[in-house]
Order: sequence, then C-alpha cells, then structure tokens
Amino acid sequence: MTTIRSIVRETVRPSYTRYTPTNGRKPEGTLYGVDGWLFTLPGETLSGRRYPQRTYAAYQVSERGMLFWQVREVGGERRQVGSHSTSRKGAVALAVGHIATQREKSAARVTEAPETADSASRERGSTHRSTEEQGGPRQPVARLSTDERTALARAGWEAIRPRWAEIRMAYPLTGGGASLRFHDREGRPTGELITLTSRGRAGAPNDPAGIYLLEITNGAMTEGLLNAAGWHLARKGYNYAPGAAWAPEPLREVEAKQWAEWAPMLPDGHRDPAAARVPLVMTADHIAYRDAVYGPPPALEERIALPEGMSARPKQHGRWEICFQNRIFFDLTWRPVIGGERWTVWTHPHATRQLTTTANPADAVAAIVARIAERGAALTARRAERES
Repeated sequence: MTTIRSIVRETVRPSYTRYTPTNGRKPEGTLYGVDGWLFTLPGETLSGRRYPQRTYAAYQVSERGMLFWQVREVGGERRQVGSHSTSRKGAVALAVGHIATQREKSAARVTEAPETADSASRERGSTHRSTEEQGGPRQPVARLSTDERTALARAGWEAIRPRWAEIRMAYPLTGGGASLRFHDREGRPTGELITLTSRGRAGAPNDPAGIYLLEITNGAMTEGLLNAAGWHLARKGYNYAPGAAWAPEPLREVEAKQWAEWAPMLPDGHRDPAAARVPLVMTADHIAYRDAVYGPPPALEERIALPEGMSARPKQHGRWEICFQNRIFFDLTWRPVIGGERWTVWTHPHATRQLTTTANPADAVAAIVARIAERGAALTARRAERES
C-alpha cells in the first residue's frame, strides 16, 4: 500500500508578510485580527486530485486574559482547526500539520474509490457544460469598490468598539488583584484584559502617578483603583459618558455565592462591590483617529515641500516611494495614532529596514536628506582614499 504524503509537511519555515490596518496588505473583513502575518502553502496534486496554493493569516486573539495565536485561511469562513497556540510558530505548525492531514486523507479516499470520485467529477463537469451550452447566465463576480470596502471595515470596527468598561476584583485574601476589561454594544469582551494592580509588560507605558500595586488596593474598590482605570481609559481614547460614574455591577449567581462565602473573612470596607462598570464615549482624539484610519491618507505635497531633486510616488494607502535623482530610494509610511500620527522612513532595496519614526512628515524628510548627505560624504571619502 502506497503511503500518500503531502508536500505541505516539508514547509518548516514559511515566508511571512506583515499586514497592518494601514499598509494595504490586510485581508478584507474583520476575521483576521488587528494585524498579523500572511504566509502561503504550496499547491500540489495527490492521487490525481489538485490542491491549489492557499494563503493563510496568523494573528493573535485575547481569551481569558491571555493572548493566543491562531491561523485562518484567507477567504475562509472558520479558523484553521488545531491552530490554537501561545506562539506564532506553534500555531502555524499545528495548522500546517492539520492541512497536510486533510489533503492526505481526501487523496486516500480518491485512491480507494476512484470510480465514485471520477463519476462525481464527470457529473459536475457535465452539469457545468450543459449550462454553458444552453446559454445560461453565469453568476457575476462581486467586486467592491474601495469606498465600499472601507465602509464595511468601519462598520466592523464600530461593531466591536468598546461601549462600557468593567473592573472586577480577584479574591482579596490572595493579593487582591483587579482587572479592567472593555465590552462592545452586545456585551461581549473586546480588546485586551488590563491588569490594574501590577506593572504592565516590558516597555509598556505605566501610570505616571505611580504603579498601582497589589498592596495599595488590598482587595478594595478604592478611589485610587478607579483613578488607575481612568488613566488606562484616557490612553485608549475613551472617557466616561456624560453624567456617568462607576457603579456596582451585579455579579453572576456563581460569583455572588463565592463572595458571600468570603464575606465573613474580609476586613471592613473590602466586601462590596466586587465589580463595577461605567459607560464610555470616545474622546475627540479617538474620533479624529477613527476618521483618519477610515478616511483618505494625507496629501503629502500639501504637507511639505520636497527638496530639489526629490519626488514622491504613492504606492499604497499611506505609503509613498521617495526618490532622489532617480538613484536613491526610500519608502515613507503614514499611520494615525490616538492624539497624532506616525511617519516612518524605510530603507533597503525592499524597504524592510526602519530608518526613523517621527510625528510629522517634515522631520521624516529631514532624516532622508541627512541620510543622503551621509551616503554622499561616505562615497566622497572612499573616492579620495582610492585616488590617494
């Protein structure tokens, strides 16, 4: 018996392509996370059956306060089974193994029952030919305009945008931690879980008024804890709805029963509430950020006058190719952020190395000019060295 083995199993290190909401490479739809990585698995023919080349997206999702990687076929309806992992490498390995197994099993079925497979194929082919011979209309391919795709993306963003925030206390006698979580208009958790009572991940900004550590709250819904939550809300571009304030949140039956058992052991002032919530509205900076993300990119020629000999050519949404005297090339990208914007200059033949990131295009172009001058000086020095 011949063992069928898919070539996909030989894909140890696929070639990845980064996608973000602004670099024009993100797949259409809201199923592929905020950003992630694209990779392609090769097509092949097994037992006479053709399996076409497919592109997949690896991205992160937040579940139970942790980040997980999963893989979804671009254009597919469901995520790839078995791709749930805490690392991208692990998720891709699981997905590749599952895809290879699917191909091998389906190819084996074709080998075991070739007549059935061939007859089904012939039946589908004859049906397709008869429809064409009868002159039946072919279904048109739906193609959305850029404005329609943008409108769909904005509607998806609005659907999962936080509408209220919730603080939940942990068991106070084991440290008294507290977390902040956002919920959309349907009440579903959205975004990352923020731990209010411990330092954030390395390199992340923390409350400038001081880290709100466990010993400060000791399990109580104190004013300092609410202030810490407000600081995180402001960083994400949200504020309390007009006239709203933190209010106790009713507990689920299981939680209420657990807290009732803990109550006799808790000090005064630490028994209630165990959860609080507040409705949210976007700040002016967040509204400006939303309009920038789902609006047209800035007109570069209106923002800055390029030096003589330098030109800019649009490549993608928010991306330009900067050319100097038709011999030195850079890429300039624009990305809106809450409270401003980020302009990044990329070098290297494939624009993969970051030169600098600034808050305005003038500083970005100044960095390009400085880099060109640096290259010119180095070239002059090498020529002088050869001539001496």
